[in-house]
Amino acid sequence: MTKIKPEDLIKKAGDLIKKRYNPDFHEHHTVVAAAVLSKSGKVYTSVNAGTYQPSIATCAEIVAIGMGNTAEKDFEIDTIVAMRDVPPYPISPCGKCREYISDYGPKAKVVMPADNKKGWELVKIADLIPGKYVKKEQ
Repeated sequence: MTKIKPEDLIKKAGDLIKKRYNPDFHEHHTVVAAAVLSKSGKVYTSVNAGTYQPSIATCAEIVAIGMGNTAEKDFEIDTIVAMRDVPPYPISPCGKCREYISDYGPKAKVVMPADNKKGWELVKIADLIPGKYVKKEQ
């Protein structure tokens, strides 16, 4: 099996942005694409589900996580990236997405924007959501 690298996920999400980008699409001001690598080695890509009411839109990361969870019985996130705009660049997941990522990949790695030569870095989800809400064990 070929090892999927963060660069591969960045390319897949970036290609999806380029394919779906429409500067005249006003219902939702940006198109965000996500690529998630599961522990099984499968990659799921998606775009956000925008609506005329932006407060109820669904983030690309959550759509991709749902796709993985639908396809795999024991779905778990290994690595995830979200990208926006043309040319595409990585963006930080919102708080809601961080909760989803943590729930579906407690040890997941997240591609985050960074001020370095690559323009991104890998960060553990646990570092992005300290003090995470968890259900008390019974």
